[in-house]
Order: sequence, then structure tokens, then C-alpha cells
Amino acid sequence: MAGADSPSATAPGGAPRELLGDLDGPVAAADRAGTIIVLGATWGVGWAVGAGDRWHVAAEEAAVRTRLVDGMPVLATAMRVAGGDVVQRAAVVRDRAGRGVVLEFVNETPAPVSLALAVSGSVSRAQVRGSRLMADGRVALELDRAPGGAAAVSGDDVWEAVKSGPPAGDCTARSRSGLAAAAVLVPLSSGVPLRVTVPIAGELAEVRPPEQVASGWLSLVSRAGSVSLPDETAELAWQRGIAACILAAGGADVAAASRAAVVLDRVGLADEADRGRETVLQALTSSGLPPTDASVALLALASRRLRADRVSGLAEWAGPLVEVAGDGLEASTLEQVATALESEAPAAARDARRLLAETIPRPPFPDPEAAADRLSAAIRDSVAFGGDGLAGIEAVLDCLVDATADGVVMAPVLPAAWRGAPIDARSIVTRHGTLSYSVRWHGPRPALLWELAPADPIDPAGDSGGPVLRCGLDESWTSTMPAGEALLRSHEP
Repeated sequence: MAGADSPSATAPGGAPRELLGDLDGPVAAADRAGTIIVLGATWGVGWAVGAGDRWHVAAEEAAVRTRLVDGMPVLATAMRVAGGDVVQRAAVVRDRAGRGVVLEFVNETPAPVSLALAVSGSVSRAQVRGSRLMADGRVALELDRAPGGAAAVSGDDVWEAVKSGPPAGDCTARSRSGLAAAAVLVPLSSGVPLRVTVPIAGELAEVRPPEQVASGWLSLVSRAGSVSLPDETAELAWQRGIAACILAAGGADVAAASRAAVVLDRVGLADEADRGRETVLQALTSSGLPPTDASVALLALASRRLRADRVSGLAEWAGPLVEVAGDGLEASTLEQVATALESEAPAAARDARRLLAETIPRPPFPDPEAAADRLSAAIRDSVAFGGDGLAGIEAVLDCLVDATADGVVMAPVLPAAWRGAPIDARSIVTRHGTLSYSVRWHGPRPALLWELAPADPIDPAGDSGGPVLRCGLDESWTSTMPAGEALLRSHEP
């Protein structure tokens, strides 16, 4: 079994997986049964529980529920056995000594159970050596104690060997066809956590609990811009999306890192976004990009100049990327590239604007029905197990804020189902400054309260040279005031 370094990983045969990692990107994936697959490895670590009635193999049981903890890249898998649940939590932990996936098992039943952990997949030599499970000479699992039983098989079902109650002791199995597997058994007392490690690099000095890792992720996500929406699923997609972007920014997938960089800039996490752009620049210097990746890479590089006011390498790479992207370039991408190049590469900016003039411009207010359909589908995909965690927050951002060459549009395509309910968007970064706004309702009429902390100082009394503020709830309304409130026209025909 092998993972994929992308916003979501999919197993052979289309089974969804969730990625696990840290600020340096994904290192492992997990399926619905809580099987852990190290990215690039050909094996996975699965689990089973021997309760009072029988052995329950997670990969074979229907009563297994898997979710992300608070939308963060920390996984919780609960398996129903006699008397209650046994829960596995998984998270990536690192310190100065090493990096690994920590698996924590908690027996929530009133009676002790047996826990079995097995390595299987495409393995030529599987071993149990003391407190370690080995796969082709690599440590696949590290226990903090000697197991009470151990089994190694060549081509047979490793879980059948587990169910037979194997004795303790080292063992080895070899298979020329790659069907070797090994397992260890340990007792699991009620309410007493057991933590084991799937090593990635080095040896962890401190095995922190996954819930502590989830808290660390939440603390990081809390620094970003926020929203309050009528749709709880959309709010979950927002929170999950920020974490997914931070994870993708550290990975090797250029398209995912580029998308992540743009979103992270928009929610005010420019330093995290820069990690995604490092992935883009490394790919540009080492290999070519396909047209779809080239287009999103342009957006990521332009975003740094437009939203963080930092040099990004766009001047050097705009020409080659535009050429590779070809007909796949959208007018909005070209407009952002041209604007970003104005100060540091005026000639390249003129070239981009000439190309922009040959494209079909986008409408100032996108089609509401199409945008609502995209939003709904993106949110569903974003919160689904193994879904594209970036898709939901991208769609919500596009629904709440749009930036044009001369200003900002608030609520450009608000879904009909959200109208009449309060909406808040806080600290959303645009090319014209950091925007916060709220929508409240007086019957059918929306009341808009806004504050734009401009990127460049403007006259607080309102200056026609400053950004023009618009709102999709009333296309006739405009303002150049950096802060204020307005009662807009009724949205009803």
C-alpha cells in the first residue's frame, strides 16, 4: 500500500484516505479503518481487538467510525466491540530527535481487551524483534514494552494467526511474492491509554498524545481570519480548510501547495503561505509543470505581492508559466499577475495586460446559481472523509469576498439559503487591505457594516482614489469609505 502526497489520498481501488502530517507536510495516510500507511511505503499498520465475544478486525468490521478531530489532521477511529468502543487516535509528532505517527489506543469498555497490531501489504520479510515490528528491515512500529504474543506469516492471513493466540518471542516470515506479515499482541486495560509509534525519521524523545497535537493545530488555525455563517457545515469546512492548507503547503504536490498558498494569504497566514511557494519555486527550478499546475502556480506567486506585499519570484517565472498554462489561463489570473508585476517588472505587466485584453473578461458579479451549486458541492467534498479539504474554504472565500482591480466586493455570491441570517467575515486579506464585515437584516433589507484596513493609507473621509467597495446584495451600492454602515436595497425583486 502506498500513499499520495496531495490534499487527500486515495487508496488503490478508490478507497478514500486522510493525510496525516505536520508543518513540513504529509507523511502518512489513514483509511476508514484507521490503517496507517507511511507515504512512499508499501505496507500499512492495521489493528484488531480481542474482546469477550470474539476478535474484531478493524478493516473487516462494519461498526467502525472514523473522523478528523475538530477538523484537524488528527484521526480518531472508534470500533464497537462487546461492552463499548475501543478508540484509536493518530497524529504526527516531531521533536529534535525524530518524527513519527503516534497511535493512541483507549479501551472505553469496562473490561480489559487484547489489542493486536499488524504490518502487512507488499512485504518480503516481516519480523517481530523485541518491541518492534519490522517490514523489509525498516521499523514499522515501536512499542514501549515487550508484546505478550507475536506472529509472522508468509502468505496466510495474519489475523488468523492472531486469533490462534500466538506465544511471545521474536519471529520472522519471508515471502518472494511480497505477502509476508507480522503482528504483536498487547493487553489493553480499561481507560488506560496505550501509545505506540510508527517511526518516520529518528526516534521520538517525547510521545505526545494526539489530542494535544490537535490542540496545537487549533491554536495555529485560530490565528487566521474567521467567519460566522448560517451553515455549520460551511464553518467546519472553513476550519478544516485552513488546517488542510497548512498541511498541503509543506507537501510536495505543487498544485496543492499553490492552492494552499493563495488561501493562506487570504486568511492572513502569509508565513505559512510562503512554505507553499517554496514548493512551487523548487519545482520550477528542478522540473517543468503541467498547464494546470502552471496556472495555479501563477496565482500563488502573484498572491504574495498582492496580499503580503513581498517579492515572490513572479517577475522571473511569469513568462514561462504563462506560456505553459496557455489557453487554460483565466482572465482573473492574468489580471492578478499583471497587477502584481506593475512595480517590479512593468514590461512584463504590459505583456500580461495585452494578453488579458485578448481574453473574455469575467463579470463583476458571478452567476449566483452556479456559484451556489459549486459552494454546496465543494463544502460536501471538503468535509467528507478523504475529501479535498481545500475545496470548501476556497468556495466559501469566493462566496464572501472578491477583489477586483479597483476595489473589493463583499458577499459577491451569497447563497439564497443564507439570506436573512447574520453573517460575519473577519480579517480577510485582499490586495486592497484587510477586510472585516457583517451583514444583518431589517426584514428583507440587508444592513452592511464594514471596515477595510487599507494596504495603502487613504483619506478617512473617503477618497475617490481609494478602493471602491461593492456588495453583491445590492449591485447598485458603492462606497470609498474605509469603514461604515449602510442599509442596502431589498434583495427581493
